[in-house]
Amino acid sequence: MSNSPVVNNDITRVMLWAIPRSTSTAFLKCMTYVPDTLAWYEPYWQCFHYSKYGIHRQNIYDFKRKYKGADVKLNDNHLRDIEGGYYASETRYSWVKEQLEATPPGKKMVICKDLLAWQDGAHYDVLPSGFQHTFLTRNPYMTFDSWKRAINSGIDDDKKLLLGDIPAFYMPEGSFYKEQYDLYKYAKDTLGQNPPIVDSEELLANPAGVMKAYFKTIGVPYSDDYLHWKPGNECMEKLWVVAKEKKYGQQFDTAWHGVTFESASFGSPRKCPDREDLPEDVVYYADLCMEYYEEMYANRIKPL
Repeated sequence: MSNSPVVNNDITRVMLWAIPRSTSTAFLKCMTYVPDTLAWYEPYWQCFHYSKYGIHRQNIYDFKRKYKGADVKLNDNHLRDIEGGYYASETRYSWVKEQLEATPPGKKMVICKDLLAWQDGAHYDVLPSGFQHTFLTRNPYMTFDSWKRAINSGIDDDKKLLLGDIPAFYMPEGSFYKEQYDLYKYAKDTLGQNPPIVDSEELLANPAGVMKAYFKTIGVPYSDDYLHWKPGNECMEKLWVVAKEKKYGQQFDTAWHGVTFESASFGSPRKCPDREDLPEDVVYYADLCMEYYEEMYANRIKPL
């Protein structure tokens, strides 16, 4: 079965479905500087969170007020001064699908990085047509250890959250791993694709070898030049198609992507913590997800 993407109007179209804390933002930053590429940043995830037609927007505002002490506005007036971007509050999943399927002038590739919690009820009917689905995963022990620290950044010690306290709009029922696995099986068994899977730690240990293999699977010529990019926030501010809500939030919550935005290349891999050294809630959630990760890992692309 071929890994070649479906190409419409000579445009390569790629979805990168990621686990949180898996180097996905750095991955998108790398791909952004491939010539003639249009990069989308989490349009389904932002719609899932902030669409006024959905159910999570007010819950997110309440959560941020309670735990972050954030001065979160109930309307979008605070977004008017944000240059560029679109209002996630005005989106629906069907709008995201239509935008991704459009033909951007002068582009040879469209790549969209997204997360998987939006699939409450498995909305496969709003997946964009003509896209090669690809996946980025990470060892659950490392993911949940990093996720817990990030979600608690800026929260007072007496309000620190355990992973089980994190609301469903941030932590889906399958803790991202089952959602990723289910979509992988759908792309493989129903769409007839052979989706490439990248492991985050393997990517960091051998970025040239892994990215060379990834580019081969999506049918795009590779260059080592893509492993080095501009430090700073240019991608978020000027290059990506990204929601105003995300641009606004990034100004105040840099724990999630601050290091990535200042990077000029992929970072170094971390040693996986010993299981006995991790908090009980991290171990609990990691163990729940390990079977999905292990099957994805077994089918990952190998470095070239």
